[in-house]
Amino acid sequence: DTLIQSSGETDAGGNKKLADVGPWLQAQLIDFFKKMHTELTVKFIDPTYTIRAVPANANDSIYCSILAQHAVHGAMAGYSGITVGKVDE
Repeated sequence: DTLIQSSGETDAGGNKKLADVGPWLQAQLIDFFKKMHTELTVKFIDPTYTIRAVPANANDSIYCSILAQHAVHGAMAGYSGITVGKVDE
């Protein structure tokens, strides 16, 4: 019932490893454009190493705490499908 089948493996914590959507999406795009007879170049860059390049500091800890508090507040207020984040400094 899913588009991407996972391997069924688990990580060190016993959690199920999910399938990687990046290579699957890249293959889907290439196949689609091939059928359309359109040239396409897809450059897939794994974002895991670009998300954070320095160790977390105290400001990060405070920011994450505030985001978590806002997420819980939204959930307790009955909202679903919301996103919390920084809007303005």
